Amino acid sequence: MVAPRVGLLDDLALALDERSKVLGNWSGLAIELGVPRKTFKQFERRSTQSPTGQLFEYLEGTHPQMTLKSLKDALELMNKNNLLKILRDRKLAGKFYGQIKGQATSI
Repeated sequence: MVAPRVGLLDDLALALDERSKVLGNWSGLAIELGVPRKTFKQFERRSTQSPTGQLFEYLEGTHPQMTLKSLKDALELMNKNNLLKILRDRKLAGKFYGQIKGQATSI
C-alpha cells in the first residue's frame, strides 16, 4: 500500500508544531511574520488543532497576498534550512496560499 503524499502544510506543521524553546517553531515564525503575540498565543489554547495550521489560517485572512518569498525570508531568519529545502525541492513560487492548499497560484 502506498502512503498518501504529504502536503506542504503537513510538512511545515510536522517541523513547526514542536513546543521547543530552543529550536524555531510556529510561534517563532509568527513573530518573524509580524503576528501580534496576543493573537498567536490563542493558537496554543486550541490543543486539538495544529498551531501551524491556525497560524496560516490567520495569515490567509489578514495577509492574503503573502508570498512564498515572505515565508522563505522568515524561515531563513530562523535558520530553518530543512524547511527551506522542502520549499526549494518543490520548486514553489508565487502566492503562498495557493501552494499550501494545492491550488494554482499566480506568479
